[in-house]
Amino acid sequence: MLSAIREIGKWQIEKSGKDELDVLIKEPNFRSGGKVVFIKIDPGAKTYEGIELEDYDNFKKHQYLFRGGVSQGPNPSPVAIIPPATRGKTEEETRTNLENRLGKTFEGKILKWFEKYAGDKTFSGAEKTFLKNIKIILSENQVSIIQEIQSCMTDIPKKEGKLLTLKIKNEDEWKYIGDFDIFRNSLKEIEAEKTTGISARDKICSVCGSEKGTVSGSNSVFKFYTIDKPGFITGGFKEQQAWKNFPVCSDCKFELEEGRQFIEENLAYRFYGLRYLIIPKLLLADFVSNPDIYDILVDSKKAVSLKDRVKKRITADDNEILELLADARDVLTFNFLFMSKQQSAERILLLIEDVFPSRIKRIFQAKDVVDNIIGESFNFGRIRDFFAKSDDKKRTYDLNKYFLGIVDKVFRGVVIDFPFLAKFYMHRIRREFISDNFFNPMVKNAIMSTLFFEKLGIIIFEEVKEMDESIFKEVFVRYGSSLGKPEKRGMFLIGVLTQLLLNKQWSDRKAKPFMKHLKGLKMDERDIKALLPKVQNKLEEYDSFDKGKRSIASEASKYLLEAGDGWKMPVDEINYYFCCGMNLTEDIADIVYAK
Repeated sequence: MLSAIREIGKWQIEKSGKDELDVLIKEPNFRSGGKVVFIKIDPGAKTYEGIELEDYDNFKKHQYLFRGGVSQGPNPSPVAIIPPATRGKTEEETRTNLENRLGKTFEGKILKWFEKYAGDKTFSGAEKTFLKNIKIILSENQVSIIQEIQSCMTDIPKKEGKLLTLKIKNEDEWKYIGDFDIFRNSLKEIEAEKTTGISARDKICSVCGSEKGTVSGSNSVFKFYTIDKPGFITGGFKEQQAWKNFPVCSDCKFELEEGRQFIEENLAYRFYGLRYLIIPKLLLADFVSNPDIYDILVDSKKAVSLKDRVKKRITADDNEILELLADARDVLTFNFLFMSKQQSAERILLLIEDVFPSRIKRIFQAKDVVDNIIGESFNFGRIRDFFAKSDDKKRTYDLNKYFLGIVDKVFRGVVIDFPFLAKFYMHRIRREFISDNFFNPMVKNAIMSTLFFEKLGIIIFEEVKEMDESIFKEVFVRYGSSLGKPEKRGMFLIGVLTQLLLNKQWSDRKAKPFMKHLKGLKMDERDIKALLPKVQNKLEEYDSFDKGKRSIASEASKYLLEAGDGWKMPVDEINYYFCCGMNLTEDIADIVYAK
């Protein structure tokens, strides 16, 4: 995966002619708009000249010179994001919270930078004087600066991002910090120092595989790699030996960083409360010689909008490009990286490696089959309904592990155990049944998901048992081999007959008293067999046991007799097939009441 990210970064650097500074400079992650708050300093006159606001402009990112750093201590350049203040119980408390945040940002990120680096021995005498003058001005005017920043921020919407930095007067002209060599060079030097502390000379880089003059073990391209605890360090827990964990040369470090930034900007997508990155890996060529893939990767949204047909999706993300990738030849593979962020750290939830376009195409082919059978569009959201929360009252998605496990099996073609699925299907279906809420839509989602898995070949049911011809053969064949045994067909038809009874009760009484006989959909083999005569008798009472319903009951009896006793089937599966019958009642009714 890292080699693939490095290749993308290398391709981007070569294509755009970027240098080290271009890679180091980042854009702040502002969700909507953004403002830049400038502290205006005149080092020549040794005066503070007030505060100035400007709309954030990404074309000026080289002048802003922003790059994030550690949470405690200054960034590599004197520029920082102002975090939003917490809302207090009163306006005064909110104002105090904002002032505290501003104070911490100003002191810890701006003033601290000059205190830490103004006396650096690598600076010339004139540069040291320049930086010390700025430090003195900031320190002497600290109270006024914070108050004026707070005052000017009252007109900025709270949701807008805010960047705090300096404007410096030089020869009667106001300049950004990125206009000064001293700040540009110090940014590169400070970043370089991060890797020299834990490094070794003339060693093999773990990414490019070449021997390099210097390799370092301190690389922060991904936050799930860390050496901040002794137990994470090889070589006897000695920090100076940490380079052995993950030795990376400086060239690969910058290429990895550029590759990650490109992927974050172009190939990051939402996946039902989760976030994933698509990381392409070419097998036989490079990106430049594959213009179709190049277009999709460089501007996926544009590529999607230019398609001359309705784009199919298997997720709810409007920008999803999986269908476009499915049309590519198998000259590349894709890695799918699901990650979560926890404060400043990152955690890998799932990594699916080496997925060929042909596999993605097969997934869409299975989706097409399901869409045609059901008449509705299938996507992973229908699976997610059963693997989100174990209880609706929970605040977090505690079933992510199971959901991602299924996603992994879909993309890798690994068999799923159907009893495992039935357990989660019925857990959600029972909740909807008891609350009389979304019972039918949820059963339909379970049917579509099962069909999808079967068409992909990752659910394998028992071999279809040879049975007598049935008037409902068309329905049984349409919904796959899941109904390939007599007991399953018997349960299915009893579910149909039960739903017809419930419909009759609702029509006549606006109530469904027979539901109490269904035991909250926790019926076993004995309950199912006892249910059939109960349904028949109740239909007789309503004078509704007509020829159509008699044919359904007859077929159900025939299948139950053929199945015999001792089905050896979990309760969840038994009730799943029963619910399928309830949901597909119209399919059966269309046959028995065709005329």
